[in-house]
Amino acid sequence: MLLVAALRQSVLGVLVGAMLSPLPLAMVAFGLGGALLPLAIVSGAVTVMVVTGSFPLATAYLALDAAPVAVLSRLGLAAMLKGGTPLPGSDVGRTVSWLVLAAVAAVVTGLAMASMGSAAGSDGIEAALKAQLDQFLAAATPSEATAPGSADFAAARAEMARQVAGLLPGAAAWNWCSRAILSAGLGQLMLTKMSLAMWPTPDYRGFEAPKWFFALFGAAAIAAMGLRNDAGFIAGNAATILSLPLVLQGLAVVHSAAAGTKQRLIWLAAFYVVALVTASISWTLMIGCWGLLVGLGAMDSFLQIRARYLTRASGGE
Repeated sequence: MLLVAALRQSVLGVLVGAMLSPLPLAMVAFGLGGALLPLAIVSGAVTVMVVTGSFPLATAYLALDAAPVAVLSRLGLAAMLKGGTPLPGSDVGRTVSWLVLAAVAAVVTGLAMASMGSAAGSDGIEAALKAQLDQFLAAATPSEATAPGSADFAAARAEMARQVAGLLPGAAAWNWCSRAILSAGLGQLMLTKMSLAMWPTPDYRGFEAPKWFFALFGAAAIAAMGLRNDAGFIAGNAATILSLPLVLQGLAVVHSAAAGTKQRLIWLAAFYVVALVTASISWTLMIGCWGLLVGLGAMDSFLQIRARYLTRASGGE
């Protein structure tokens, strides 16, 4: 129902469903066990189809909500094997990395098929996306066409479409992964508060991506810088998606550093407010914030910043 509300752009859908529609499935996986997750998925798909009368929307539910939660349910299996101890951050990082790899495979396959199916002499996938975005923005603001300064507005709109089109597939994959990750973490927190969680809260502050993942990200980033046209566009979006575990590891370092202070929540709130305000000012500053977190995550992986300099409590937040 949350997903239906999001797709129909209701107030509930915009405020809650757009990011948290996988939450009920995550609570089933971590509160009742993975054995009941298939039943919950089928029930959700049937509900969407009955409420909307649309089979494509039921398929969208399976792709957008069920698939990523099914991947993250591996955390439940790992926790069960660990017994009553909190799941290490390395296990969480490994499961999230597999979720990200699934997103990369889907995006790269889709873009490669689009590239092979594009007409001869076309300007490529990125140019096609830019043209579609420009048309969409133009249709959304029809009154600007005859207003004073409309040429400047059109130029700004075209520049915005160009910037967004370059990373649109990667951003969509980020959204797909982050919705499931956020739902899993929030679901575990809610279940723990209600004493319904099957397993202890994982060590989120100890989040650690596998070493091979950094090599994969580096290879994709180098390919994005060296290749041109559709190949470079595909590699750039792959690198964007692959950066997600690195960003999460960078955030884990920030949380570990804040955990050693007396005003932990104040420092974390200040960090996120500054980061969000800075990223909202311009596209360049947003990329800069992203790059700093990626760099911090890479430094921690190879220099062991948390193990050497930070005292890390077990458990997560």
